[in-house]
Formats: sequence, structure tokens, C-alpha cells
Amino acid sequence: MKTHEPLTPRTAPEAAALWNRLDDAIMRVRTEHAQLQDGLQRLYEAACAARSEEDPRLLSDKLTVLAATVREYKRQLNAHSEWEETELFPLAVWYFGNDMDVFTLMEQEHELAEHHIDVFLEQLDQAPRPVRHEDAVRMASSLLQAYALLKNHFKEEEEILVAFADQSNGYGF
Repeated sequence: MKTHEPLTPRTAPEAAALWNRLDDAIMRVRTEHAQLQDGLQRLYEAACAARSEEDPRLLSDKLTVLAATVREYKRQLNAHSEWEETELFPLAVWYFGNDMDVFTLMEQEHELAEHHIDVFLEQLDQAPRPVRHEDAVRMASSLLQAYALLKNHFKEEEEILVAFADQSNGYGF
């Protein structure tokens, strides 16, 4: 885990500008999380469809669609995570005064979910063709674990950031 270095404004106008950036970043988190939640729901539905399919031809088609869905979702998730690392977390650390342990926990949850996604992709790439139903169920289970982690992760991350911002606003910041 990396330490998030706080931004250091030198003047009151710079601090006000950083506050505006943080406020904008919290709004962006909400927007991006909504989009990622939609993609996560599509991923979940595709994983469930693959898990329930027993016809080998249809299963192959569903796994092809699922793999494409997972790769695109992973791309979007990585872009979001990179933005959080470079923009959101440094702003939050500046505003809230330290590198809160909660950011480390958020990163660990994200990394664990990404690990489950990677396990699915690796298993699918290495699976003999045609993929057996039992193997598809096992592989898709990794995605369902990622789904559960990310579903909770997005909700908690927003709640934490908004609660901190609301608490600070209550103090007149």
C-alpha cells in the first residue's frame, strides 16, 4: 500500500480551490460508482447465466460474452482506481489531515476483488475447450466473490467520504 501524500496549499485561495476540487471529486466518485455498479450488475448477470448453462455450445457463447464483459469492466475499474490514487485520495488526505487507515482498507478490498477477477480470466484462458459446466461454475464463482466485494466497497467508500465531508462542513470548513 502506498502512502498518500497530502496536497499543500500555501494560501487561502489555494485551499479554497482544493476544497472545490475535493467537492468535485466526491461528486465524481458518486457518478463513477453508479456507472461501475451498472457494469457490475451486468457482470453478475452474465456470470449467473454462464453458471446456469449446461449446453456446451451455449455455455461457450456465454463464456465468450462474459470474458469480454469482464475485460471491459476491469479496464473501467482500473481507470477509476488510478484516478482515486492520483486525485481523490491526496485531496481527501489534505482535507482530513492524515492518511487514514480507511483508505488502506479501501485499496485492499479493491485489490482482492481485482484478484478474483484475474483468477476468473486466468482460469478461463487455461481451461480446455469446450469448458465443462462444473468448471464454468467454479470460474464464475470467482466473479461472484468480486461482485460481493465491489458492491460493498463502492457503497462504503462513498459513505465514508461523504460522512467526513459532512462532518467537516458541520465545523464550518
